[in-house]
Amino acid sequence: MMIDNVKKASVLVVEDNQLDMLVIKVLLEKHFSLYIVSSGEEALVAAAEFEFDLVLLDINLGDHLMDGIKVMQLLREGKKTKDLKIYAVTAYAENIDYYLESGFNNVLTKPVIKEEIFDILQQSVAKGHKYSETSFGAEGTN
Repeated sequence: MMIDNVKKASVLVVEDNQLDMLVIKVLLEKHFSLYIVSSGEEALVAAAEFEFDLVLLDINLGDHLMDGIKVMQLLREGKKTKDLKIYAVTAYAENIDYYLESGFNNVLTKPVIKEEIFDILQQSVAKGHKYSETSFGAEGTN
């Protein structure tokens, strides 16, 4: 019997749409430690309080004062969060270059595809941490 005590990578998920939030949670909760918030303000508080390996940040947060780009910029200004890996999550695939130029490390397009999100997150967190392959659960296609 093998016991897996490997630490799961921690991911801050910032998503205001309940359905999208549920999809991301179902796809990732077995393999990552998730902290899910629904606004930019909550994201900034969480990032200041906890250590995250990566942030999945929705671009359109339903707040005209603080969209995902503004949240990313504020995180980049923080001493503790300036080097945090921040991935834009958006339905607007035509804006990928703009998001990357704005300072995001990568862009995931909606609808989020299970294989795509696992590959991208696994590559990202594995660079700086030692996680077992079972932590990411290569589960085949559904």
